[in-house]
Amino acid sequence: MEIYDIVVIGGGPAGMAAAVAARQMGIEKILLIERDRELGGILQQCIHNGFGLHNFKEDLTGPEFS
Repeated sequence: MEIYDIVVIGGGPAGMAAAVAARQMGIEKILLIERDRELGGILQQCIHNGFGLHNFKEDLTGPEFS
């Protein structure tokens, strides 16, 4: 059994930011749990527009952006 200082549930943007912030605060044993195969995704239900405007200058839905 492993023991962690912090466990972050969800590897989306907020979860990854939480893990990074914890590491910057000196926490070393961090477990990041994500249900999908890759980190950083956006919920598939985020079908509204607006994603991608800042980075790609293109209006995308959440799934298209991820």
